[in-house]
Amino acid sequence: MSQRVEKLIATPATYGLRGESVSLISSDGIPVKAWWIPAEVPRPRGVVILLHGMGGLDASTLLGHAKFLHDAGYAAVALDMRAHGRSGGQRIGSSIEEPRDVMAALDWLRQQPQLARVPVVLLGISMGGATALRTAAARSDVAAVISVSAFCSVNQSIREVFQIQHTPKTAVAIMMPFMSLALATIYRVWPAQLSTLDDIDCIPPRPILIAHGTADDQISVENAYRLAKAAANRVQLWIVLGAGMASTAER
Repeated sequence: MSQRVEKLIATPATYGLRGESVSLISSDGIPVKAWWIPAEVPRPRGVVILLHGMGGLDASTLLGHAKFLHDAGYAAVALDMRAHGRSGGQRIGSSIEEPRDVMAALDWLRQQPQLARVPVVLLGISMGGATALRTAAARSDVAAVISVSAFCSVNQSIREVFQIQHTPKTAVAIMMPFMSLALATIYRVWPAQLSTLDDIDCIPPRPILIAHGTADDQISVENAYRLAKAAANRVQLWIVLGAGMASTAER
């Protein structure tokens, strides 16, 4: 429900990368922009779609990750999800609507003949991590998922925002039904029906890496444990002691 974010701190050239701006349209008509950063080899080891979080982030904040991947022989798509960076839209959907944007990027990749049979991996941070999991559950053409500091449900992320604000528990209990109703009114779907907890079990046997720092003060590490349990522990869980969200993502 947050409003759009424009950060734009870098371009591929900032990191010495050869990048192409790609224009996409999501299935609900939102114009979406991405940076396509090809590998320097004819057939890359894979393509990684990079998905940012909220809090002032956009595709430009993940171009350092694209540089790392490029040097390792991977191609990358740094996606500005709706209401972020260069993409259209005024409303951030907290992973409710963002899978539509990722699916547009997946469709674009599948139209590139040189990328036939090249595996596609989703790597997302925070909201991007939840979006990656939700997208992979719906799309069989995602080969693997790396989810960093993801929340296990939209409702849980709202509760943790209240906790950060030190909202009394009794007030949270009163407000949560109204927040859920507001989300259902705006997005025309009940948030509980879009829980990443329900989606993640649809992904295995495709590989999933869930990474989370124990010092994350925005999304608690408990989310990672709940996601792993929901997938019947068929994931690789990497808990980084003493790390917050940013430091976990950088590793």
